[in-house]
This record gives sequence, C-alpha cells and structure tokens, in this order.
Amino acid sequence: MTTAVDTRLLAVYLNDHLAGATVGVLRVRRMARAYDGTVVGARVAPLVAQFTDERAWLLDCVHRLDLPVRTYKIVGAAVVERLGRLKLNGHVHSGSPLSALLEVELLRGAVTGKSSGWLTLRAQGSRLGLAPDQERDLDQLVAQAEDQLRALTDLLDVLHANAFRHGGPTTGGGPATA
Repeated sequence: MTTAVDTRLLAVYLNDHLAGATVGVLRVRRMARAYDGTVVGARVAPLVAQFTDERAWLLDCVHRLDLPVRTYKIVGAAVVERLGRLKLNGHVHSGSPLSALLEVELLRGAVTGKSSGWLTLRAQGSRLGLAPDQERDLDQLVAQAEDQLRALTDLLDVLHANAFRHGGPTTGGGPATA
C-alpha cells in the first residue's frame, strides 16, 4: 500500500473548497449589507473579514502546495451564488420574511463543511507537505469555525423562535440584539 499523496485528488478537493469559500464570502458580504441594523446583520457582519481571510489562506495553501487553481470552478461558483439570489420567493419587490432564516441555515451548513475541510487538512498536514505555520494556522481555523458555528446556532435559535409568526422572523426594525 502506498502513502503517496494523489495531487490530482488534492487539487480537486482544495479547489472545491476554494469555490465554496468564494461563495461563502459573497453570501456573507451580501447578508451583512442586506441585514444591516438587524439581529442578523450584527451577527453576520464579523464573519465577512473572517471568511475573506480564510479564503485567502486557502488560496495561499493551494499556491504553496504548487497546485493549479481551477478558475472555472471559482467563477462558476460565484455565478451560481448570484443566480441563487434570483429565487422565486413569492415576493417580487422585496425579500421573503423567511429569507434570513433560510440564509442563516445555509450559512451554518457551509461553515460545517468548511470546518470538515480544515479538519481534513489538519489530519493530513504533514503528509501533504504543509509547512509548520500552516499546520498551526489550521488549529486556529478549526477553532474559528467552531466559534462561527456557535454564533450561527445562537442566531438560528432567535430566528426559529419567530419563524412562522405573522410577518416572518424578526430581522429588522428593532435593535440588533437578541
């Protein structure tokens, strides 16, 4: 049995995560703007810088491992994310009252996937040829993803409590606290 790393598989894996990270950055930026001044906006805004930094770290990792960046995957993911904003939600000129709930649920799922990616890289770090600083960074990235999951879960608790009330979940109009 060989323990050599299949760099083709590694490139696919990292490029898929890079595409996902691109979607995550675009989505969290849009959410921070769209829900500014609300509970959702207050909880999502800090994630913009974190997601952006994480994506940059992942791109740097791909470069440091001398793997190809599959631009078509990144561009394709960005296009799909933007097309996803055009969903039919029964509200032609405004967002659905359930949009915040659904978006936060999707964001939490994305963070779960990202966390799994960090854990995979951490488990394989030395085999993959990651530098010691990259392995240390992965410990921080895993911890950050856990913090993000807790924050999004807490936000979902707030949104779940009001999900189907007349007018939808509480996202705007009131103070950005819960």
